Amino acid sequence: MLQALWIVLALIALAAAGLVAYWMVTQFSQTMEGHKTTPHQGVVKHDWLPTGRIDFATRLDAATDENKERQNEFKLLVEERRIVESIAGNENLEIQWRLATLTEAKAVVTQYHKYLSENSLIKTIPDLSASPLPSMTPQSNSSAQQQVSIVPSPDGESGILAHSAERRETASKGKAPLAQRP
Repeated sequence: MLQALWIVLALIALAAAGLVAYWMVTQFSQTMEGHKTTPHQGVVKHDWLPTGRIDFATRLDAATDENKERQNEFKLLVEERRIVESIAGNENLEIQWRLATLTEAKAVVTQYHKYLSENSLIKTIPDLSASPLPSMTPQSNSSAQQQVSIVPSPDGESGILAHSAERRETASKGKAPLAQRP
């Protein structure tokens, strides 16, 4: 009986020592994590200023060669810099990339459109609403007057220009006109 009492007391002392050790390890690790996350502070001489450089970010798998021509979601990034003086008196340049604000995105788009218009790179479709409506009566000579209309492409994403003479020829050959093709 006396031997069982000594074993129980030893187990209680061992459990208490284990709890104290666990508490000390958690306190020590929290203190160490606090030191890791606190950056070395210096005096900020110039706060974050945009450099004017921009970039785009996307998902990692979207940037592969197979996905180059696929549409995807891109995020506009803006580069910023600041100068911080360290405790020793050295000036350190810090650079960061952050997501652009709506105002910055609008400025980028405005500059891009200005560049396109100044260099005549914007391609416009001729105003088709100014042309007279096509007549609904069949014509005997298909080459006498050609009518232009916008026909949706099979993938449904972009339109193509088709001449009514081509539409009549395909209909006479028994094929469905371009506008009715799937």
